[in-house]
Amino acid sequence: MRRTEVQRGFTLIELLVVVLIMGVVLSFLSLSINPTSNADRLDTESRRLGALLRTAADDAVLYGRELGLDIVRGGYRFIRLGDDGWQVINRAESPLRPRDLPEGVAIALIERDEAQPRLAGGGDEDENEEDALRPEAVLLSSGEFVPFELELYADDVDHRYRLTGEANGELSLDRVDGTR
Repeated sequence: MRRTEVQRGFTLIELLVVVLIMGVVLSFLSLSINPTSNADRLDTESRRLGALLRTAADDAVLYGRELGLDIVRGGYRFIRLGDDGWQVINRAESPLRPRDLPEGVAIALIERDEAQPRLAGGGDEDENEEDALRPEAVLLSSGEFVPFELELYADDVDHRYRLTGEANGELSLDRVDGTR
């Protein structure tokens, strides 16, 4: 009588299927977790806003029109001065389209005569849309700015960024260490 031995274990195909399933699950898990911290989001958004302001300043000179930065609750938008007053630039393909701030990041407007920054975009909610269009930063077609200072900060981050526009058209982005 022959004895048949029973093989115990897994085949190579079964192991590869399990590894593939684990890889897919881990991929979805890593995509669902936001790997960036508030500090990373603050750094990225500060550089983005600085670059967009430089682009807007170049556009103002190139097209001979006044542009502005309007800070709204939870984000910002660029506006242009037309015959009918300030109008929002809404073209989806434009780099100057309205933008939302990442969660935890805020912008404060620093008034030149005030020591304490105030949160921008916190106006009355019953204002109509036309009255709400008042830019915090104005970029003139001559290449100059109406002087402004903006501060970007985030929750639980010990540094902030200050965007300063000078009258001569110079724009600077400075990291300021320490809490507000």
